[in-house]
Amino acid sequence: MNLIYCKIKRIAFFFLYFSLASSSVFGQEINISNGSVFEGEPFIAQNIVNPQNMVVAWMGFVFGNGSGLTIKVKSTTDGGQTWSAVIIIPHQTQAFQSADPSMAFDQNGRVYLCYIDHSENPDSGGVFVTRSSNNGLSWSSPVKVIDIYADGNKLPIDRPWLTVDPTGNKLFVTTKPPSSVAPPNRAYFISSLDGGMTWQNWRYVDSMGYLIGNVIAAPMATITYAGVSTVHLLYPSYLVSQSVFARFIHASSTDYGNSFSYHAALSGGGNAANDSAKLGYRLISDPSDTNHLAFVYPSSVSGDYDIFFIESLNGGLDWTSPIRINDDALSNEKMQDLVWAAFDYDGDVAVTWRDRRNGTGNGYADDTQIYSAFRDKDSAQFNPNVPLSDSLVAFHSILAQNGNDFMCSVLNNDTISAVWSDTGDGSLDVWF
Repeated sequence: MNLIYCKIKRIAFFFLYFSLASSSVFGQEINISNGSVFEGEPFIAQNIVNPQNMVVAWMGFVFGNGSGLTIKVKSTTDGGQTWSAVIIIPHQTQAFQSADPSMAFDQNGRVYLCYIDHSENPDSGGVFVTRSSNNGLSWSSPVKVIDIYADGNKLPIDRPWLTVDPTGNKLFVTTKPPSSVAPPNRAYFISSLDGGMTWQNWRYVDSMGYLIGNVIAAPMATITYAGVSTVHLLYPSYLVSQSVFARFIHASSTDYGNSFSYHAALSGGGNAANDSAKLGYRLISDPSDTNHLAFVYPSSVSGDYDIFFIESLNGGLDWTSPIRINDDALSNEKMQDLVWAAFDYDGDVAVTWRDRRNGTGNGYADDTQIYSAFRDKDSAQFNPNVPLSDSLVAFHSILAQNGNDFMCSVLNNDTISAVWSDTGDGSLDVWF
C-alpha cells in the first residue's frame, strides 16, 4: 500500500509539474496585508496536525495608539483560500516597535511566535515569545527571551530565529547584534525547557577553534531542531588563525544546548562586498531522517548572485559540494536572492527565492519574480525551476531600504505555500 501511494504521489506531482512548466499555470497570488506603507519580512508556519491551517506573521505599520512597526498575524484553516482578520500583537509599551517574526508549530497544534519588541534612543526591550492554541486567532501574554542589555551594549536582539521540538516543551532561539553595532560580535543561543514559560541563561553559539571572528558585524545563526534532543546551527566565521577562508560553521547539540560540537560546513563563498542583495541563508532538517540536513544560501562565486544548496546525510559531520539551484544562464548578470527552503514530512525538499532572470536590467534594482525548485526524496537532482508568482514586479526604491530581508515557504504533500513582500500594487505588501 505504501509503495503504491509513493508511486501515485510521484506520478501526480510529475503531471502537475509538467503542466506548470509547459502551460504557465500558476497558483493565484493573494495580497494578505493590504497596507499603505510597509508590510514586510513575512513568515509562514503550517500546522503539523492540520496542514490546511497556516499562520502568517509580518511587520507592518499601525497608526494611532502604539503606532509604528508592529507584528501582524493572519491565519487560514482552508489552505489559504480565505484568511482571518488581522491580529495585532500588542507592544510591551507604547514607545516600542516590533520586527523580525519567526514561528513554529508543535505536534499538538500550538503555534509559537518569536519577535523583537524594542525602542531606540534610548534602547530598551528584547526578544519575546507568545503562543496560540486556536489556529493563530488569539495569543498568550508574551514572555521575554533575552533583554537588549543582556550582553552590555552589544544589543543581542536582532533577527531572532525560533525552532521547537515536536512536543512543544523545548523551544530554542538564536539572535545577534544589529549591523549598527561595531564588531567583534557573536551570535547567541537561548533555550526554554518548559514550553516557553521561562528561559535559560544565554550563551554564545561559537567556541574556540570555531569562533565567529573579529570582522563580522552581524553574525546570524540559523537554527533547526532535528529530533532526539538535537539542535543544529549554522553561522558565519572569518578568523585567519582558524582558516584563511571565510566559512560557515555547523554546531550541534544533543543536550538541548548545554554543549555543542562543531564542524566546518562550507569554506569560501565568493560574495562581493557592498552589494544590496539580501544575503540571508537557511538551515533545515528532514522530518523523515534526523541525520539529513540542508543549507541554502546566495553566493556570487560565479560572478553574479545565484542560489546554492549543500546537504549532510550524517548529522552535519560531512557536507556535499555546493550545487547551483537557479537554472538560468550562468554568469548572466542576473541576481538571485531572498532564499528559503523547506522539507516536507517524507523528505521532499523545495527551495524558493527572488529571481531576476526575466528582468530588463542587471543587478539588484531589476524586475523580479518568485521562483522555486523541487526535489523528490528519491531523486538526486532538482527539477527545472518553476515560477511561483505570475508576473514581473518592477523595482521600487523602498526595496533598497533596511528590512524585508527574507521570504518564507513551507512544503506539504508536494504543495509549496509561500509568502513574500513586493510592490506589485504600489506599496510594499505581503503576498501569498
